[in-house]
Amino acid sequence: MTAGVLVSFILIWYMVPKGLVLSSVLLPIALVSSALGAVLPDLIEPPRNRRHRKFFHSLLCLALLLLYLNQTCLSLLTAGTVDEVTIGIFFAGAGYASHLVLDALTPAGLPVVGL
Repeated sequence: MTAGVLVSFILIWYMVPKGLVLSSVLLPIALVSSALGAVLPDLIEPPRNRRHRKFFHSLLCLALLLLYLNQTCLSLLTAGTVDEVTIGIFFAGAGYASHLVLDALTPAGLPVVGL
C-alpha cells in the first residue's frame, strides 16, 4: 500500500504542472484508490503458496496495464474536466502496477503470461 501511495504522489507531482487539476475531492480519491489498487492483485490471486502468481501477477498483465495507464494519462492531461471515476480507476491502476513491479523484483519474479 505504501508503494501505491508513493506512486500516486509521484504521478500527481508529474501531472499537475502539465495541466491536471486535482480538486480537494479528487486528491483523496486518488490516494485511496492507489492504496486499494496496490493490494488488489493479492485479493484477486491470494498468496496461498509460491506458485500463486497467475495472469493477474504476470508481465503480460503489467504490460497491458501500463498501456492503459499511458493512454489514460494522456487523456487526463488533454481533457478539460476530470471526473472522479476516471481518477479513481487511473490511480488504482497505478497502485496495481506498483505491486506488480515490486513483485517482479523479488526472487520469484513474475511469470510472463501466467496461464
